[in-house]
Amino acid sequence: MNRNKNFWNLIILFITSFIISGIGLFYGIAKSKTIPSNELIVNVLPLKTQSIDITNQYIGYVVPIKSVELVPNVSGYIDEVWAEGGQTVSAGDNLVLIDQKEYKAQLDAASASVIQAKADYNNAKTYYNRMQKAGKAVSASALDDAKAKYLASDASLKKAQSDEQKAKVLYDYTVLQSPIDGIIGNVNLTKGNYVAPGNDPLLSIIQFDPIRVVFAISDKDYLSQINQNPNGNLFYDEEIKLKLANGEIYPLIGEFKFTDNQINKSTNSISVYADFENKNKKLIANSYVDVLLSKKLKDVFLIRQNLAILKDNGAFITVWKKNKLIERPLDIVGIYKDYYVTANKFENDEFIVVDKIGHITPETKLKMNIINSVEDK
Repeated sequence: MNRNKNFWNLIILFITSFIISGIGLFYGIAKSKTIPSNELIVNVLPLKTQSIDITNQYIGYVVPIKSVELVPNVSGYIDEVWAEGGQTVSAGDNLVLIDQKEYKAQLDAASASVIQAKADYNNAKTYYNRMQKAGKAVSASALDDAKAKYLASDASLKKAQSDEQKAKVLYDYTVLQSPIDGIIGNVNLTKGNYVAPGNDPLLSIIQFDPIRVVFAISDKDYLSQINQNPNGNLFYDEEIKLKLANGEIYPLIGEFKFTDNQINKSTNSISVYADFENKNKKLIANSYVDVLLSKKLKDVFLIRQNLAILKDNGAFITVWKKNKLIERPLDIVGIYKDYYVTANKFENDEFIVVDKIGHITPETKLKMNIINSVEDK
């Protein structure tokens, strides 16, 4: 009897606990299903202008402004070699001497011909003048004959002088001089080598100071430069610097010279040419360098890159203005650390939204919460 009573007491206790638990669960569910608030708090940052130094980096390569391959204008055996590899030379310095004996003999013969032609000319001129002064005492045919000899001697003299000048030029060609200031490359010449105009160049000379750096900018950047500098003085407000292969910043500032006359179709870019002083020869022809275009920007807006919305038609940000969310396109002119540098103009009552805002209904009430930084969210 007591067993049955205890059994039923346990059953009643179990049922009571189940009912109480069910009531609590129902109350919790009912509580969680309360009507949500239609208010959305939006975190925003003030938009303030700043002044910064911005640097854009490009890959460039070094080329000489002037480069010469020395070739002979006359043939012959080399008599002297004064040039050495790596030698710094000035325009007009003697480098190579070709045996002069043959050309000196030709010049001497041409000079002798000029002396003979001058004598013949003077005689013919004197005789013709006498015949003219004689008047009617000489026949017309004799006067014409004297005149013809005078004119022929004049022509012979001019030809002799021309031959002498040609022989002098050939003689001078036996001394090969540097046409530019520069540095000589490898010299593989010795006395006794035979050289001729049709053979390979004897040596090369390149100008090293100043020297030129070539780099390419996009067609978009080029148009931006044109719009900012309609007078054609591109990069006037930018410093052109270089970073060398070892990471060293070249101490001298470059001077913009010109841009190429056409766009490269395959890269949609245009080449830019800038010259640098290079007395210490740190800039070596055909070496690669990083070109740094540094510019001071005043009163620009910086937009964190992670706040930009990137689409096929450009970059955008969400702006709070008069209790409304507006999507504004970004006019990006550069990158500074983790920010986009923009040319946008924002009003004092506009703030940048830092939250990712999904779909909102017309009934949603927006409330602005101004923060000092993204980390304050």
